[in-house]
Amino acid sequence: MEIRPDKLGQLIAGCWAEAESSLAELIALKHPNPPEELITELLAGELRHSVAAASDGHKFEHAFLEDLEAQIPNLSVSDARRFGGLIASVAPHNKSHEGRVSAADLGILILRPQVWLNGWGNETIECSRDHATGLLAQAKLGHHKKRRKGYSWNTLQKKQEKLFPDRRAYYSLLLYRLKGKDLNEFDPLRWQLCHESKVEDLKKWLQSDLFPEEKTSSDILRMLFDGQIGTEDRETIQSVIAPPQGDPRVIEIRIFWPDGSGPPPSFHLEQQHHQQENVQRIYQ
Repeated sequence: MEIRPDKLGQLIAGCWAEAESSLAELIALKHPNPPEELITELLAGELRHSVAAASDGHKFEHAFLEDLEAQIPNLSVSDARRFGGLIASVAPHNKSHEGRVSAADLGILILRPQVWLNGWGNETIECSRDHATGLLAQAKLGHHKKRRKGYSWNTLQKKQEKLFPDRRAYYSLLLYRLKGKDLNEFDPLRWQLCHESKVEDLKKWLQSDLFPEEKTSSDILRMLFDGQIGTEDRETIQSVIAPPQGDPRVIEIRIFWPDGSGPPPSFHLEQQHHQQENVQRIYQ
């Protein structure tokens, strides 16, 4: 039985929401009418700051302990201590193969621990440190129409149209919207998943400014964290979404234990049938 990382997913979604709010303030105060590339860079920077602050405050450690305590019966204090020290970061990437391999200009990659309970009585824990889930995002910048409602969007490039059919299972549109007299009002980000769509659908959405099922960033991050969207295929992630060479921009959110710490790959739980101490308080 896999331990569901519910609290961890909520924390990541919260960090992203905080980054979006800070991004909107930056655009309002310092960067009117920003280009698409600058918006992406500012978003990554604000997310890096938000995740680092949460990590420094031990929020990732505490959230993971909450998930463990809620789903592992009679988790002992000593076993809980094995999972202490969990931290997180947003790694900077400077890579570029947009249009040539990915058909997108941004990869979202989440690396996190994955924990299972095994054995006849769920007495054994197994742990993988870098479970990966990735999603491609084609960022699109929409400008509010001055004389009509809605936004105007650029269409897909020819190379993106050609590569999209092979990528659509883990592909999305990331919608940036600017409005206001000076184009310094930034709407909350919205996402459109494309796994059931054709190139003609994407072109129609962008031309008409009508997207059938927009989702918030919180929805997308939780779904990606749980593996409901995107891809978990390691080869696809390494070759398309976050290759070692080449260049889509990649926002890599990594939740991990520093070298030399964290649980072993497998161990037996202590036979403890009562608990006097809340494991969350161990690291507070």
